[in-house]
Amino acid sequence: MWLAVVMTVFLGQTSPANPYLEQAWGKYESLHFAEAVELLRLAEQVPTSTRAQRVGILELRARCELAEGRRAEAEESYTRMLTLEPRAEPPGDLSPKILEAFQAVKRGLFPSGYLALKQLPSTEGLVRVEVVDPWHRVSEVVLRWSAGLGEDWREARAMPDDGRWLFELPRDRSAPVPWHVVARDAEGKEVARLGEAEVPRAVVAPLLAPAPRPGDTSKAPVEVAASSRLRATLGWVAMGAAVVAGVSGAVLQVRSHESREAAERAEWARDARRHSDRARSQAGWATGLFAVGGAAALGGGVLFAW
Repeated sequence: MWLAVVMTVFLGQTSPANPYLEQAWGKYESLHFAEAVELLRLAEQVPTSTRAQRVGILELRARCELAEGRRAEAEESYTRMLTLEPRAEPPGDLSPKILEAFQAVKRGLFPSGYLALKQLPSTEGLVRVEVVDPWHRVSEVVLRWSAGLGEDWREARAMPDDGRWLFELPRDRSAPVPWHVVARDAEGKEVARLGEAEVPRAVVAPLLAPAPRPGDTSKAPVEVAASSRLRATLGWVAMGAAVVAGVSGAVLQVRSHESREAAERAEWARDARRHSDRARSQAGWATGLFAVGGAAALGGGVLFAW
């Protein structure tokens, strides 16, 4: 529990809103499309952006590039957006030119009606599935499992999470649980399947090793205690480094924002370029520090949980 609190506090300190995205929206609404694209390039470098924010950055960038007559660049932005989130769609009230460009890219990436289910790595006892559904055919996804040979198939449902579905298999069973995943449309018709009823699937190798069984004394108590103390020490060091890197990155991000504003207020082109270069440099350093902080926090969490 305390580890969850520490991680929550750390992530809360190093996950501010993306200021470049907010500024880009202002430039877009005032029809300054080229300046909006420059801000969106900086927005993409912010590692704390959520998946939804990254999709929004690419969608807005494609709009601006189309408004500037840069169709090829807009198509590249739409390609990256759909690769990140195949179900993404621009608002339906945009101009026909924008919607046509998006649909052209989508048709080039995904044939009409394309649908795929992919099993993702997960911890032991869980099944994690990605639904690649660019044409919005799927309404529900269920996992069907059986208690054994000749037993009836039962269904387990899960809520979607960013295009991914998580299911929990029954525990405390001596034999592997046979299962397969079925996707259905709005009318309840099966439109895709992962695995077959006749061939039980196995869970992807867990990312985390299973906990040791109670009573396991394969290691000497002294060795275990010393190892635990070392992991705890290294964990605190990693968490401290994560906090320092995160705070430093946040400071540089704020300074980059201030340099960008100074570039906009500059009266001379030379001064504007100097402030703009400084903003990019500060944003780059902030990105690096966020990446280091995130890696250190992840490492610390693993050491504490080990």
